[in-house]
Parts: sequence; structure tokens; C-alpha cells
Amino acid sequence: MDGQIELLDYLDSLKSTGFDILDHIPTGHDNAVRREELSRRTGFNDRTVRILIHEARRTIPILNMQDSRGYFIPDMNLVDEQLILKRYVQQETSRLKSIGWGLKTARKTLKNCGIEGMIWEK
Repeated sequence: MDGQIELLDYLDSLKSTGFDILDHIPTGHDNAVRREELSRRTGFNDRTVRILIHEARRTIPILNMQDSRGYFIPDMNLVDEQLILKRYVQQETSRLKSIGWGLKTARKTLKNCGIEGMIWEK
């Protein structure tokens, strides 16, 4: 777990330098960039880039349509990109529901075994 804590501290330190992964993610599906390219452009390893994208998604939608094109910010001035964002929301909502059902069963099993007080109970 130490490695994870060190990485998170490092990522926090990037904020003070003014680094922003959004400066490296293009607008528009046609301009999408793969994670390997983001790693090359930023000099960060794949794991760091994934975490930076994850955190940046809290402020702006960064899409990956699973079509091998890569990551992009939808251009909301274009109807096609609006539809892509809608499709992305549907895709991720479906994924969320699927994960939720699996977690429900796992949580029920823990409870049946008398194991409670897990991280979701704060």
C-alpha cells in the first residue's frame, strides 16, 4: 500500500506545478488519443495517466468509446458528439448496473457470513 500512497502524494504535487492532463486530451472524437500516446506526451507511466484521467473526469467528460481510438472530450457544439456523449452515458450506466448487481450478491454473502463493517459502511 505504500507505493499507492506515494503515487497519490506525487499526483497531488502535480497540482502545485500547474500540470493538467486536460491539456493533453483533445476535443472531438476524430482527434481521440490513445493512452500510450498520452504516456509518451506527458512522460508518465500508464498507471499514472489512468489515475489522472480518472480524476479529471470529475470536472469534464472524458470519453473512451472502446473503439481503439482513445480518449477525447466531446465537442458539444456538434450534434454527432452530443449523441456520442449520450451513448457513452448509456454504456457507463449499463456497466454501473452490472457492477451493482455483482456487489449486491457479494455484500449479501459477507453479511450471511457475519462479516460486516466493510468500507461501504462509513
